[in-house]
Amino acid sequence: MKRITLLSLVCALLMAGALQGNAQNSKNKEIVLVNGEAKVDKFHTINDLKSKNKGELITIYKQRFKVITYLLPYTALSNKPGATLNVLGIPENTENKSLIEKEAKATEQLNDAFSVSLDNFIAYADSDNIIWSILLYEDLIRKLLLGKDY
Repeated sequence: MKRITLLSLVCALLMAGALQGNAQNSKNKEIVLVNGEAKVDKFHTINDLKSKNKGELITIYKQRFKVITYLLPYTALSNKPGATLNVLGIPENTENKSLIEKEAKATEQLNDAFSVSLDNFIAYADSDNIIWSILLYEDLIRKLLLGKDY
């Protein structure tokens, strides 16, 4: 019985220490305004896209849509993926942190919902229309990432 109590106490202390460490890490962690995933590794040409099957095109289409949802809301502040409030000179207070966390959660929910819808509906689109849409999205993303230097 003492052994179980001692083991329970040790586990509780380890968990408390881990929680405290996570709390300290989250206090020291900078608040990111523009999601770091808002990047495109490759911009496509029409010939690149024409060589892909519809499933690959839909995957690219969805990825580009997601990048736009990360970049578009804050283009007036920053067009750099991973931009933090601190770097932008915005106070990293509790209210701003809460707003960013709520927005990030809502954006993820939006992207998840659209992902399911897009899987169901974009398959009915002509491949040429998907290609045109990807090129449009990539042009928009290029402009968002380059900002006023475009």
